[in-house]
Amino acid sequence: MQFFGRLASEYEAMFARTLDSFAGCTVLDCPSGPGSFVAELHQRGAHAIGVDPLYAQSLEALMTRGRADVATTIERMRSGSDAFRDHDFESYRASKLHALDAFAADYELGKAQGRYLAASLPHLPFADQQFDCTLSAHLLFTYSDPSTGGVLTDSPFTAAWHLAAAEELLRVTRHELRLYPTTTRWHTASRHPLALEIAAHFTQQGHAVHFAPSTFARGNDANDPHNACMVVTRGGASPR
Repeated sequence: MQFFGRLASEYEAMFARTLDSFAGCTVLDCPSGPGSFVAELHQRGAHAIGVDPLYAQSLEALMTRGRADVATTIERMRSGSDAFRDHDFESYRASKLHALDAFAADYELGKAQGRYLAASLPHLPFADQQFDCTLSAHLLFTYSDPSTGGVLTDSPFTAAWHLAAAEELLRVTRHELRLYPTTTRWHTASRHPLALEIAAHFTQQGHAVHFAPSTFARGNDANDPHNACMVVTRGGASPR
């Protein structure tokens, strides 16, 4: 599994929501990884918490892992399919390392202040409906088994795990849960079957679910009409 950072601007693209819209909110980012989102929201005065099981490690270990994963990912993209033949790898590397550096600058103080917690799905150390909004990117659906459209062979993230993880994310959310991506990683992307199952499950429970178009470039298909985040609004109430 990849462990490298993303910029807060990339979160805006993934989740179809601006940073300004989080003003006055409590926000959970799970899994957070070594990205700049929590740090940038904190700088804007919002209360954001990042959760990742690797936060049990030292900052030095996290930085070493993050830099190595950026390099490995770029090498795989260069030698992979034609989908990346026109990719700007230098900009890609720069953005990932910029996010990693922003994370590093905030991490040790932020961890001491409770902004970064080591924990993992499907069990989170938070109270029911503790956060106004919860964001979760590049874990659910992405790391499912290739037979369902994911990328992780012999994945431990089964359909049952996905449902338990999504329910846990919504349990700690007061208003709105956003999940990204929601498409398969097959050559021709389509809505991930586990995303459809979770959407149906939450709808049956009385929550409002829709797919908000994303502008985040995933690389496999720049014009993918299914590129979207899933937005789950608790009880169908108006999102904050």
